[in-house]
Amino acid sequence: MRKFLLFLMICAALWAKSDKLSDIPPAQEIYIDLETQKCGDDCLLELFNQDLYHSFLARFTDSNDQNVLQAYAAISGKQTTHKIAPIQGADFKIAVIIPERSIKSYARVVSDAVIAYAVRKDARVEIKFYNIGDETEQNVVNALNEARNYGISYFITAFTQTGVEILNKNLGDDQVAYVPTIHVSGVTTSRSNIAFGGIDYKAQIEKLLEFSNGKNAAFSDGSRLAVAMNGYVEQLGGGLVYEGEIRGAQSDLKAYVNARLDGASVFLNLPIIKASLLSSQLRLYDVKVAALLSTQINYLPSIFKLTQNEDRQNLYIANSLLGVDGELQGYGAILGQDFNYNWVAYSTAVGVEHLYSMLEPSSDKIFAESMENNQIKYGVKIMKADEYDFTQAEKEEL
Repeated sequence: MRKFLLFLMICAALWAKSDKLSDIPPAQEIYIDLETQKCGDDCLLELFNQDLYHSFLARFTDSNDQNVLQAYAAISGKQTTHKIAPIQGADFKIAVIIPERSIKSYARVVSDAVIAYAVRKDARVEIKFYNIGDETEQNVVNALNEARNYGISYFITAFTQTGVEILNKNLGDDQVAYVPTIHVSGVTTSRSNIAFGGIDYKAQIEKLLEFSNGKNAAFSDGSRLAVAMNGYVEQLGGGLVYEGEIRGAQSDLKAYVNARLDGASVFLNLPIIKASLLSSQLRLYDVKVAALLSTQINYLPSIFKLTQNEDRQNLYIANSLLGVDGELQGYGAILGQDFNYNWVAYSTAVGVEHLYSMLEPSSDKIFAESMENNQIKYGVKIMKADEYDFTQAEKEEL
């Protein structure tokens, strides 16, 4: 289905600009298999059942198994197994290295964002996806070398801290990489030819503290990011009156709701489901907090479905996404990505523009963010979750 949607996107972009088809070849996506062992029918079906769709497309060559063929058609929208021919004379070649087992569902987000931006710019761009599975040094080095042999010097690398450490040791001096998934503060050392696009959660916490009454409590789910955000609250806010850690799937959070939360400003450093559940149970157990505060992780429209209006009376959420133009938002929507809310998609598109502008400095830019010290510089706005939508909050509301 993805290839069919991409075809529709390309046609829409071309016809919107002219009454006749452009002679510029459209953006193409090519999936590269770096595995040494053959992936048979059982292996392919296991990848499909684990939602590892990029790995499936990279490792699929041919099959007579109807289940495998149906899975291939469902993912790609194609009924044949012919490889896509590279664009001849592409102005821009970019490699997207995706450790799908490390970043899970973000693999699809990153690839969709790259494609949407390429189509939006109507660029002669060839995109190669290198699906490396896990972030081992050998996998990363193989992808870098394979891309170099193909003449690619520009990379989107959707890595965790583990992958960045390997990239830092192995990226060539003539290669440039952009990491959309991490803020530069999350790595110990970094080369000058590696740029980062992750959200600055410390800056968001600092801004949220302006909406706190000084009596701060914080919840996390025990993840590395959540623990770090709790640390920012404690460090920048002068300590915590209460800190809770909600692990696993729990429906009754009464054990975490206690008198120390009364009158406190509670930081919800939790994923959307747990944050919504806690906000509703604070009201259920008649705990009156001064404010509920959250970072970008909960700036999602689904919060209006998961909570009642009464639960959101004092909910403030930090947002660093300025929004995108209508065309890019439309192409993203076709692929199932919302650039106004998905920060990984937003960061990835910003990164593609950063790399593209290095080759085409005169190209009109879609994004207003700048690059400072190898990190995309984001602003921070505090949004109030009203009855139906987010609106920008002012400090005097408290």
